[in-house]
Amino acid sequence: MCKENKGALGLNKYPLPYNCKLCGNQENPDDFCDKNNHVVETMIKQHVCFNCAFWMNIVNSQAPPGQIIIGHTYYIAHPYVKRPMNRIKGNNGKEMYIRMFNGELIKSNNVWCKGEIPEQFREQLPDTANFLSLMTFQKLTNNNHKCYARGCWNRYHCVRYNMDCEKDGPFNTVPQSYIIGSDECPSFINKTELKDTVQW
Repeated sequence: MCKENKGALGLNKYPLPYNCKLCGNQENPDDFCDKNNHVVETMIKQHVCFNCAFWMNIVNSQAPPGQIIIGHTYYIAHPYVKRPMNRIKGNNGKEMYIRMFNGELIKSNNVWCKGEIPEQFREQLPDTANFLSLMTFQKLTNNNHKCYARGCWNRYHCVRYNMDCEKDGPFNTVPQSYIIGSDECPSFINKTELKDTVQW
């Protein structure tokens, strides 16, 4: 406990320790020595725990370059590092392949995981992307074709299909007995290849 800085911010209006108003966890800001820490300031002003204050600050700040949210987990994907090779990189420099919901493809060997977003912040910090395998990434990189085949029976399972084709309703009904991918379309990429998690 940092006794020398006890109450140093002078902003607390609640008995210490207190229970976070968002998650209920008990917290005592006086346990933190850095009085200039923005997270600690938010803790005291908002009567929340350190974890909730951390996510509140992210919600209330401008999104930094490379912000990506996948499977309710917050990542920062920095540009691909070629030199120097000994530079410290996220996930030990493992190559990660990402597809943003807007279709943008990202390859990075410098992805940092900031943590899983608590339930109470997921509406403000929704998912923005999926992870891809190298094979799927290469398929999309080599052929960025968007599909407008309204009659294709694979369409609801294909990454490439543009749902805007069906603003006026579906063109046909896919038979319940249809086996996904059985028509062997060369452009077909099953949505199951979009992943919410990755092995670190």
